[in-house]
This record gives sequence, C-alpha cells and structure tokens, in this order.
Amino acid sequence: MRLFIAADLPAPLIEGLQRVQPASQAGVRVLGTDQLHLTLHFIGEADLDRIDGALRSRPLPAVSLGLDGVGQFASSGGSTTLWAGIRETPELLALHAEVAATLSTLGFRPEAKRFAPHITIARCESSVPAQVSADFVARHASLSTPAVPLTQVSVYSSEFVRDVPRYRRERSYPVAGR
Repeated sequence: MRLFIAADLPAPLIEGLQRVQPASQAGVRVLGTDQLHLTLHFIGEADLDRIDGALRSRPLPAVSLGLDGVGQFASSGGSTTLWAGIRETPELLALHAEVAATLSTLGFRPEAKRFAPHITIARCESSVPAQVSADFVARHASLSTPAVPLTQVSVYSSEFVRDVPRYRRERSYPVAGR
C-alpha cells in the first residue's frame, strides 16, 4: 500500500476551504471534502500494521490549525495545483517532528525538503488558461481563519483511479487532549 500520514481537518476548516474552492469547470478538478487533508509525511509502500503499532505507542501533541493564504504550483505534465496554506506554528511543527520521530523507529526517513503545510483544493489540467489560477490566487490571497483544535491524525492509503488519486483513511489516532 502507498501510505501517508495526514491531519484530518476540523469541520470549520473544511467549511472555509469550500468557500474558496474554484468553481468546477472543464479541466478543473475540485477535491471533495472527503479528499481534503493536511499531509504530514508521505511514506510510500509500507506495512500498515507496523505503522499502526508505532503511532499507537506514542502520544501525538495537541495542535490547532488555521488557514493562511492560497497559492499554486506546477505539477507533472503541465498541470497546476491550487492550494490553501495552513498557518505554520511551533505546535504544528512539533506534531510534524513527533510523527517523523515515531516513523523513524521503523527506518523511515522523511523527505529532505522543508515541510510547507498546505491543503490541495483543486487541480487544473494543462489546457486550463494560466489566468484561472492567477485569478484564484489574487481573489483569495488574504485567506485567514481562526485556529481550531485538531482532533486526530490518520494513516491514509492512496491509489490512482483513471489517473485521479483517491485517498482512504485506514487508521486514526487522537491528538493529546482530544
């Protein structure tokens, strides 16, 4: 299984994301609420039971999440990913580090690139004019929501169905105090 660890978004954040998601149109694939998450660590092919045991063995620190701006980045094949940022806080970085430390007991090595907390909210095919993405970013650049407590982190599996990633929650873990 291709696995990753993600923070499950509290309802107020999902509602905030729904308000800024672009309209569905030809070439723009808006993610459904069941697909929205904050990836903490991509693992790849791994044994779910071993990961489950490791994550159950250590408490995860409490954290609150708030939306903070939007952006875009180029993806494979000329497509563009639209995202909403998550406010980077010491508590969020501590959660990210704790999950990494827990997974390191299984030999996992986190990605070398810096953690940039964001939530993918839509994908634009290469045929979509660049102005669509630019307008989205300009319209929602000042996005900001109050922070709300995170209640759980989950292990997700990922599979591609007709070149579209589909995520499924496999196991969940409460954060401290929840």
